[in-house]
Amino acid sequence: MLAVATVMALNMAQAADDDKKKAPRKGRGVQALLKQLDLSADQKKALATFNKENRKKNTEARKLKGEERKAAMKKIAEARSAKLKEILTEEQAKKLKELQAKARADRKKKSGDK
Repeated sequence: MLAVATVMALNMAQAADDDKKKAPRKGRGVQALLKQLDLSADQKKALATFNKENRKKNTEARKLKGEERKAAMKKIAEARSAKLKEILTEEQAKKLKELQAKARADRKKKSGDK
């Protein structure tokens, strides 16, 4: 009886973990930070165009493994940074840097709490 209850509890915990893995990531990454920058319509359009053009590259890079994936993702991040430099004003770029630093510190703190 105890064994059955233990197995059921483990299965429910595993199902909950699976749901977390499948849930879309909300409010993470550069896109979430950009929403805090009050982009103009032209900036939003330029960014949307860039994202659309690079969607396939992102998908392909995520299929890679190990160092190959790391290199591809780094290249994509560098291209995004260069595009953001073109699109954002100096003030927006400064605010984005601050938001990124805060997000990094929050992640570091969160991972240290575990």
